[in-house]
Amino acid sequence: MLGATAADADVLLKDKAIIDSIEKITSLGESGISYPAFLGEMIKQGLDKAMEGSIVSREAQVYLLDAARANASNPFYIRKEEEKLYLFDNIKKASRANAPNTLLYTLGCEKIEWTYQPDFNKWNKIKEGWEKAIFWLDEWITSWCSFAPHIAPWAQAENPKEAVIESQDCVPGKLRVWENINQRYFNLSLQELFRHESFAWDVQYHWMYWSQDYMEFLLKEIEPVCKPTQTPNAELISKAAYFHKEKRKINPAVGEPSLRYAKYFDSYFGEGEFKKRFELPEKVETNAALWIWENFSFPDV
Repeated sequence: MLGATAADADVLLKDKAIIDSIEKITSLGESGISYPAFLGEMIKQGLDKAMEGSIVSREAQVYLLDAARANASNPFYIRKEEEKLYLFDNIKKASRANAPNTLLYTLGCEKIEWTYQPDFNKWNKIKEGWEKAIFWLDEWITSWCSFAPHIAPWAQAENPKEAVIESQDCVPGKLRVWENINQRYFNLSLQELFRHESFAWDVQYHWMYWSQDYMEFLLKEIEPVCKPTQTPNAELISKAAYFHKEKRKINPAVGEPSLRYAKYFDSYFGEGEFKKRFELPEKVETNAALWIWENFSFPDV
């Protein structure tokens, strides 16, 4: 019924292990032993737990943990899957039948999920804080370049020139309101948002969209002047034009997360399987250098 993905079921569900358990139970039932002895032997060998799906649960949990490590979207995603596997093994170890109680494991996993939810929410909101700020800084300084009406997003507008003027006039105000919101909720200024561990994490695991040089340019030179009623000088506009025309704005490793996940996927289902089923990211066109986190220079707060 699964067709081309039938082999996946054996990898994840370990249906062979379940089939073997069924065959053992059948042989045990046909051996002529009494019903109480039959039930006792099932518990002793852990066959009852195999029928409940406990074997499946552990294999699936290992798969989820490996997926979390390959994805590496944030540390809490990995930690919660590690805790679930630790929980599984502890419940199994404490069981006389050397097989975990499925209900205890399920309830324990739900508790772990709820425990980590506040950390997830805070991490994602702070990350949203600096991500949105960077995109606005890029939009603002690029809007002052002479070619702005001819590129996205302004070129798609009904009146590109008016759209450019709107970015020039409105982005600084939106940015500062956004800074106030983050200051109120997290007590972090715009510059302090970038010192949150989510920023360093995204650089380390290649989730960062922008190049190191361009990021330093935006934070050190553009952010201080991106304020209502202010305009960038000719030198800043010239630098922004240089980054755009020379294709030095985008991080060359921006496709690494997808490639990393594809490698993990192939380790389970076979070489080249990810590419067969899903689209790999196109290689980004950029002349920027790779990030060297140790050399990244934050502006003074």
